[in-house]
Amino acid sequence: MREPNIGRGSSHLYKGGVADLLELLDYSSNTLTRKYTTSRKTMKFISLKHSLIAAGLTISFLAQPISAFAQEKWPSRQITFVVALGPGGSADRTARSLAQRLQQEVGVPIKVINQDGGGGHVGNTYFLNMPDDGSFFLATSIHPYIGNAILRFDADYDLSDFAFINGQWNDRDLFAVNIDTPYQTLSEFMAAAKESPGTLRVSVVPGSTGAINLNLALEAFGLSQDDVNVVTYQSGGAARTAVAGGQVDMTVLAADGTISIAEYVRPLAVAADAPLPEWEAPTLNEILSENGFESVPVLMGSMRGLAAHASFKQEHPKLFERMVEAYKTAMEDEEFIAGLKAQDIGAEWLGPEKTTEIVESNFEILKRFETEN
Repeated sequence: MREPNIGRGSSHLYKGGVADLLELLDYSSNTLTRKYTTSRKTMKFISLKHSLIAAGLTISFLAQPISAFAQEKWPSRQITFVVALGPGGSADRTARSLAQRLQQEVGVPIKVINQDGGGGHVGNTYFLNMPDDGSFFLATSIHPYIGNAILRFDADYDLSDFAFINGQWNDRDLFAVNIDTPYQTLSEFMAAAKESPGTLRVSVVPGSTGAINLNLALEAFGLSQDDVNVVTYQSGGAARTAVAGGQVDMTVLAADGTISIAEYVRPLAVAADAPLPEWEAPTLNEILSENGFESVPVLMGSMRGLAAHASFKQEHPKLFERMVEAYKTAMEDEEFIAGLKAQDIGAEWLGPEKTTEIVESNFEILKRFETEN
């Protein structure tokens, strides 16, 4: 038997692979067997050989990259969804319905906890201080609440600390007038505002995307906020009641929420990339284009979805993708989608790239108006 080409002597550490180790053990046991011919001693060395083979395989196993085995085991324990808003709201309902379905895909329980306060800032901070090993995810209104918290608080985080997975339930703002007003189009409303500045009343929630979309539309038509009488309300419900009851002429609020007063309003436009099936109204940019005005950025309303730690995505990209695929699979489940729709919960799949693009581009708009205010 040939002598294996492996470093010899007690001063050399073994650096070969498993195959080389087996070859060395074969050579050693054969050599030793020739030296010690008694069956008893031969059996000892054969036993030694088997023990060394087992040890060698164990060493080889342990020498594999830890991440490879971590990926196979993930998730190995309960996952927690952090909702940065209070219980019972749209973000909370979205998170809990998603957790129930998604745990079937990942194979471990998913717990949902609420950490509300500071318009999402408390929950965002809590989440970022939790382990970034894929056991915690932020399941909340990821826009505009994260952006607003960054702008309005002394936050020690920014958008780059989050890896957005999906925006599932997305509001688009609706421009709607009271049904008894004479305005059939948004162009007619803006023309009337230009003719009689400050007389037309518009209800908005301060700091909302609706308030910003109103300003964007006024600017595009060559008007300013002073050309309308902006009436602020602290909730969308109150602002909708005002337009339904005729206390104001128009409102700019989330389209989904306005369905409840559809019989009392006339839709004029939607702040979206495409018309919405629930409302017979063109997009704001379609109207601007028809009137020879430049288009404006489309500011999304509230976006409820899921985000991971950015460091989790960077350090464990395959695990991040596994979560993405699990979420996508859930959103392709027709029974699950039907259940969401029955609960009036949105069911869009945008994916990480599109979701991130919307959050980042909309943050620039938020930043501009926060600076001006």
